[in-house]
Amino acid sequence: MRYFPGWVWLLVAAVFGLTASLMALGWLKRQAAKAPVQAKSTLAVVAKTNVGATSLLDAAQLSRDVWHQENLPSGAFANLDQVVGRVTATSLTPGELVTENKLAPRGTAPGITALLSPSQRAMTVKVDEASGVAGFLAPGDRVDVVVIIDKGPFTKDPLAKLLLQNLKVLGAGQRMENRPGDKPQIVPTVTLEVTPEEGERLALAAQEGRISLVLRGQNDQEVVETVGVEASQLFSKPKKSTLEGAVPGAVQPSQRVVEVIRGIERQPNNF
Repeated sequence: MRYFPGWVWLLVAAVFGLTASLMALGWLKRQAAKAPVQAKSTLAVVAKTNVGATSLLDAAQLSRDVWHQENLPSGAFANLDQVVGRVTATSLTPGELVTENKLAPRGTAPGITALLSPSQRAMTVKVDEASGVAGFLAPGDRVDVVVIIDKGPFTKDPLAKLLLQNLKVLGAGQRMENRPGDKPQIVPTVTLEVTPEEGERLALAAQEGRISLVLRGQNDQEVVETVGVEASQLFSKPKKSTLEGAVPGAVQPSQRVVEVIRGIERQPNNF
């Protein structure tokens, strides 16, 4: 058996050791490339319980939860102290992130004023019992207001007119109304967000006629001009065509005109 010098065995061992180290290093790099990058996380304020709109927030209704910074929307809060004492502008559900746009401006008192936009007013009106959507309205919905007038010049010919459009609903409820010779009745009411001018028109319409609401789609912002409709127009019969009785598509035969001259007289004849 042939023997090799000791330095040869040392060289072979060094080569194998270096090869194994390089292979292990390459494997670790490949595994590191496959591993997902750990996103940075932070604590954010969330609702702990169900919270209604226009409510004053306290510490018992809030908690903090872990959120990835890259998914954290603007307006979020890191500490409870930043939120306690604020008033909600929308309802919150457990685990829902609390952001600035879900809160009323600082200093706003609890109540319906927390839902008002700048320069807007809140006005509650009684709606027609057959309005159709009175029982299905929720804060944030958009409606059009239709008024029906059947007094004064419209006594014999009532008028329905689209009065106001795209009004924000702040709330819906009921109230007791005393009617002469009748028992108190519960009537549906709706609170709408209006400008001062719209409030004037709406108050007069509620006094002079009956108010009905037409529910809009969530993304419908179109304003439509209408002239209204009177009862006589609504139930009038369609006008008869001046060509009634004529055969559709029939072509009248053409006529020839021949002029006969007798002396100084001219007389046209049709054939």
